[in-house]
Amino acid sequence: MTIHVIGAGVTGLSFAKASKDEVNILESCERLGGKALSYKVETSVGTFGFDVGGHWFHYQRSPAVLDILKGLDLKAHTRKAFVYLHEQFFKFPIQQSYIWHPDEKFVGTVKKELQMVNYDHEYTNYEEMLQQSYGLTLYDSFFKDYNSKMYGIQDLSVIGVGRFETIRNVRTNRNVTGYNGDFVYPTGDIGASGIPLFLADHLRINYNKKVKSINITNKTMNINNETESWDTIVSTMPLNSLIGMINDVDDHILALSKQLKFSKGMILNLGVKRTQLQGDMSWVYFPDPHLHFYRVGFYSNVESSLAPLGYCSMYVECSPLFFSNKEEALAIVPTIIKELIEIGFIGHADEIVTTKAIYLDHNYCLPDTSKTKVIHHYLESAGIYSIGRYGSWHWSSQHEDMQQAWDLANKLTLRNLTKTKKMTQQSLVTQPF
Repeated sequence: MTIHVIGAGVTGLSFAKASKDEVNILESCERLGGKALSYKVETSVGTFGFDVGGHWFHYQRSPAVLDILKGLDLKAHTRKAFVYLHEQFFKFPIQQSYIWHPDEKFVGTVKKELQMVNYDHEYTNYEEMLQQSYGLTLYDSFFKDYNSKMYGIQDLSVIGVGRFETIRNVRTNRNVTGYNGDFVYPTGDIGASGIPLFLADHLRINYNKKVKSINITNKTMNINNETESWDTIVSTMPLNSLIGMINDVDDHILALSKQLKFSKGMILNLGVKRTQLQGDMSWVYFPDPHLHFYRVGFYSNVESSLAPLGYCSMYVECSPLFFSNKEEALAIVPTIIKELIEIGFIGHADEIVTTKAIYLDHNYCLPDTSKTKVIHHYLESAGIYSIGRYGSWHWSSQHEDMQQAWDLANKLTLRNLTKTKKMTQQSLVTQPF
């Protein structure tokens, strides 16, 4: 029994790696990796290495996934992250380092509010989760604007609280460092793509195979204008896109999928001359609503071979509050560079060696479990499993997607073994003696 896997990113490859069934991997692009891609740029000063944003491999919630990556040369790192608040740098998480703020009134108010937090409270939406976890002062000074910039939406109350959203909720009474206190990253200049390349070893991937439509009733799919039958599909594409290509989908399910919200995004990769301010920072959070980005990270501070000596490879995650399409996103690049110079991450414009802006149609999914549970139940009853950050429509890191894929592969293997056993038993019963 062949299982068709749509997408050769980390999630799809993890499923194929774990599956005991025959797997047909369909990748619409010319290369594997999905958003976990890496690339190099040769310049007059040397070679720079970049990813599509910060793909640091956090694993605390699913440590078993490291067993999947045995054999890949990974180096362990400790997070060196900061929050740029009120034009000062504070160690991340801010709910622990706020005590170093020079405003004594601010410190006293935050301390009092944190002491009043009810950690057993259940949240009805994302805004409520943040307010009741950290108090109104920290919410107003950091969490509100930062999350609005990241998700590209001003009203955080319309965002649900899904399976993984509370993982980033670094409580002050426990979980001192949060989900990303430690992480691993491939050694050498291979970048984040080292993980999907490792997972793809010994797997047969069919490139340039674009699934254009799926029919549930007839169990057929259109791949590059050719019809193929299917029994089980594992999809890693965005959930709303998957529903949109099912030509006999239930009207109610289609309507629900159109209500799913998500943010667009842009990653600005820069190869620049090193400045003193960059130091050994891993990444920095920027809540300031006037800045056009919400996070800046440094590839070469984690892996030095990703930039020539004396230079730095960095990424800037730009806020979709300032653009609604690719053209508008590219138009704000000069403004972003100006802001980075003003902060001190870039010395002068002429110290920029290479620049590349990467536009993302889907960046963060805004969870809405009241809708996604119904959609997933409908799909799975038809033999279609939608997994990963975009397939499940939740916030997640690579390790959680890998664990989900691994669990599903084991589940389907057991299902198919049970089905085969029943068919064999039925065949023996009906055989004449």
